[in-house]
Amino acid sequence: MKLSGLAFYNFRHSVREYGVLILSLAFSVFIFFSFQNVVYSDSVAFLESMRKDMIEMGVQAASVVFGVFFFFFTWYATGVFLQQRKRETGIYIFMGLDNRKIGKLYALEAFFTGLAAWAAGTGTGILFSRLFQMLLLKLSDVAVEIRFSISLKPVLITAAMFWGIYGLMVWRGYRSVVKSSVTELLSSAKQKEHVRQGKLRTALLSLTGAAVLAAGYVCALKTGRESSLNYALAAVILVVAGVWLLYDGLIPAVVEAMCRKKKFLYRKQRTLWINSLSWRMKKNYRMYAMVTILMITAVTVLGTAIALHGRYENSRTFRNTYTFQVAGFGEKLDRQEIIRGIEEENKVEYSSEIRVLALPAELFHTPYVYQDYGVIAESQIRQAAEDTGLTWEYPGLQKGECVELTHIVLLSLADSEPEKEMTLGDTSYRVLGACSEPFLGDLQNDMSFYVLDDQDYEALISQGAEMTFYNFRIENPENLEASEDFIRSLSRQDENGNYLVGTSVVRPEDSEGAYIRITYSLCLFLFVTIILAAGSILFLKAGNDAREDRERYQVLEKLGIPERTLRKSLGWEIRFTYYCPVVLMAVSSWFSLRALSNVMLGENLIWVNLFSALFILAVFAVICLLSERSCWKTVTARKS
Repeated sequence: MKLSGLAFYNFRHSVREYGVLILSLAFSVFIFFSFQNVVYSDSVAFLESMRKDMIEMGVQAASVVFGVFFFFFTWYATGVFLQQRKRETGIYIFMGLDNRKIGKLYALEAFFTGLAAWAAGTGTGILFSRLFQMLLLKLSDVAVEIRFSISLKPVLITAAMFWGIYGLMVWRGYRSVVKSSVTELLSSAKQKEHVRQGKLRTALLSLTGAAVLAAGYVCALKTGRESSLNYALAAVILVVAGVWLLYDGLIPAVVEAMCRKKKFLYRKQRTLWINSLSWRMKKNYRMYAMVTILMITAVTVLGTAIALHGRYENSRTFRNTYTFQVAGFGEKLDRQEIIRGIEEENKVEYSSEIRVLALPAELFHTPYVYQDYGVIAESQIRQAAEDTGLTWEYPGLQKGECVELTHIVLLSLADSEPEKEMTLGDTSYRVLGACSEPFLGDLQNDMSFYVLDDQDYEALISQGAEMTFYNFRIENPENLEASEDFIRSLSRQDENGNYLVGTSVVRPEDSEGAYIRITYSLCLFLFVTIILAAGSILFLKAGNDAREDRERYQVLEKLGIPERTLRKSLGWEIRFTYYCPVVLMAVSSWFSLRALSNVMLGENLIWVNLFSALFILAVFAVICLLSERSCWKTVTARKS
């Protein structure tokens, strides 16, 4: 029989054993293909009018992130596959095959496995491409007709990504087999991934890991206050390093301490699994650390998606405070006359009239520099609050005091320390606070405004140009086109082309925000995908450990230990490996979401932490249950 025939025979008769690996790889291919198809399919041609460039950038960024995770997942999955096959392929030495031919046999089996996964993932992606796009656009709240269309480019990109990474890992395995001795091939399943080197090393790793992780948490809490970008980068590096060191030092040390505590060890048959668990934690610490980091990343991605979506919705509400805005530059207009003109087609819900003094930017000395500045008398803001129902929290400003009018931003890596003083010309004003109420609606996004005491405002009139904003909100903004021509007709210019009266129409839907909603949906998909990938890694590792423990459990069974007791001990060992990363993830993600909340300027993400922890717990509980059943079948299976 040729090597290819033997490899295909082995693959065909072991397809159930490879099932989880094939399914996981196929799911990864499906997601990556679906992302690429969003960009290159004709069904999203409508995005040309909705910042398609930004949407493509978001999709490709998500694809890159997913590609990185796919790299590490494939690295681990093919490593498990290699470890399973090494011991079996070692037998072929006695059949006269040399290492190179055994390596080719392994590579061919891996090729058939990858081919099955790639074909299944790509085929499923093509089959469900329309459904995926419908779900993506539904979550993004984008209404458009979806057409079924597949181009060759996403298929080729997906194939290049998959076979590039998978082929590299197979080549790595092939080289490992070729360079292995007969003894290594036969005993590879028993080899250690890591050798511990005494109590001193364990103590140093434990203390260092705890200290590094704590430092990462502190940096996360400081993000958004001072040097945000530096603290954010430091938090990421320190948390990753801290988690890695904890699994290499502190967590195995705790498990070893449990083994040494006799009162704990000898209760409820813990001797059957605690010692084995201690060995597993020492041996597989890299894998547990990688899974925990994956989950922390997934929760952070989810928090980013939800916070970004929430901030965008708040920003859209902010800019839609008014439907029409008219600016009189030195000219006084009749607000009631404008209302009558609008109400020929639309009912005006509320309106306001605010005088603003535009001052030269060089007069202002503030932490952040803007192109345009304006000041407003407090009496104008109080009247606008009365007219519109908005809230003014700073009544009764005194001379020398001011309040900054701010707008909603999606995120900010600038220091979020509140401004305490503003200098205007030669006069310093004490800043009482910042107000994000949209008194000037969409115009508030384009200028920096300060509210002053009326006397301070009057003293500055000679230094700037006064203008009046007339703001109108109609009851049915969807019908704004009916009044748009009237509003546009109010616009006037002088002989030099300078505006005497300017107009602005704020439409309910902001096409600029379409890419944000698409990004939100992509982040949700990434969250689910990463969590399933992490669960798949644990499932693969549990199955591999069960194959190693098969002889031990069969010996224990022959010694008379009841099947129920053995099954329960196996369950406890597996549960610890699933739920320990969940606990560490829940703690670490609280800090990552707190840092994200600071960057999002106070967005409350605690409920995201709770929801994501419960969701991951539920997913892992299901995978853990399936893993327990699968592993029990493995350890009780008799060798043929």
